[in-house]
Amino acid sequence: MSIFNGGYLPEELLINIFCRLPAKSIGQLRCVSNPLNSILSNKQFLKSHFTRIHFQEPEKLILLSNSHSFHTITFKNNGVFSNSIIFQQTPSDQFVDICGSCNGLVLILNKDDTIVVINPITLDFKKIPNSPFALDPIGSFSMYGFGYDYVNDDYKIVVISRYDHDNEYEPDVLDMFMDIYSLKIGSWKRIKSSPYDHAVPELASGVFVNGALHWLASKKPDYVSVIGAFVLSDEEFVEVPAPKSLDKDKFVFNKLVVLKGCLCMVVDNLEGYGNRIDVWMMKKYGVEESWTKFCVDGIDFYDFLKPLCFIRDDEVVVNVDGEKLMVYNLEEEISRDLEVDGILGRFDSVGTFVESLVSPVDPNLFETEA
Repeated sequence: MSIFNGGYLPEELLINIFCRLPAKSIGQLRCVSNPLNSILSNKQFLKSHFTRIHFQEPEKLILLSNSHSFHTITFKNNGVFSNSIIFQQTPSDQFVDICGSCNGLVLILNKDDTIVVINPITLDFKKIPNSPFALDPIGSFSMYGFGYDYVNDDYKIVVISRYDHDNEYEPDVLDMFMDIYSLKIGSWKRIKSSPYDHAVPELASGVFVNGALHWLASKKPDYVSVIGAFVLSDEEFVEVPAPKSLDKDKFVFNKLVVLKGCLCMVVDNLEGYGNRIDVWMMKKYGVEESWTKFCVDGIDFYDFLKPLCFIRDDEVVVNVDGEKLMVYNLEEEISRDLEVDGILGRFDSVGTFVESLVSPVDPNLFETEA
């Protein structure tokens, strides 16, 4: 195929060369010519590019400031770089939360519970239609999850909702309703209720690992704590073993995160002010004996201290009470403020994502392997 004047290169070689470039550069190259756009948009190239970027590039952060603007934070060559995200929002849009990410796509939530899926690199986005099954926001609570169904090649949004049992609207309804939106099909459906009690103090988003969304919940009738994993391909819950040393009556009050692609549980063991958390990491998914622990110590916090991502093997970025970001060195047991140009003061929400060319407008263009 002829791409450059007077030059011929095999398509396989072009794919190998271009898949080493960042997603933003690929977007620019697509504008060079129709043949080049064709190569850089086909499924095989997107898959090769994502695989290389995913394993070689560190995770990025996406941050929602208290002024409702979005920023990305990139860690590269010992530097920290920020970029403001501007996409075609409507005047009524006022985003309040980042609810998860998968393969470079990020789920964000509007103040009126409108859901948007965006690629922060390409700025492609898709506004999800309102669910016909949604509970009235007045007198109800909802938790969100976003992940990829490897079996059916589909991105799915999962909403677990319940009525506030202590209010006057629906005092006798105790079900945990579950609704799923398929980006591939483009519609909502309601499935059977969750078998767990998700009435936990924090409305946490589902944590996506190994094809499943994970929530901490209580198991009826004894209300012992469990890690409930909602497998997106089967649309069923299974249980993942927790660390043996944790109190089964209390670990429902902990937090789940993903670090280095592993399911992790954050334990602070304190009420009020603290300066230490234990982080349990499941090195081999589903294997109880693979839980290992590391500590983040010496960082004062009042409400929470939440690890976000590793930027080196021994350095982890943490969110301190939604007020600032810090970096903790596990080897030296010291911390430092993460100063980012253009980001000042408190922020409403922060999450992680990986760079990719996946489009929420046409997610079927991209398939990945489990």
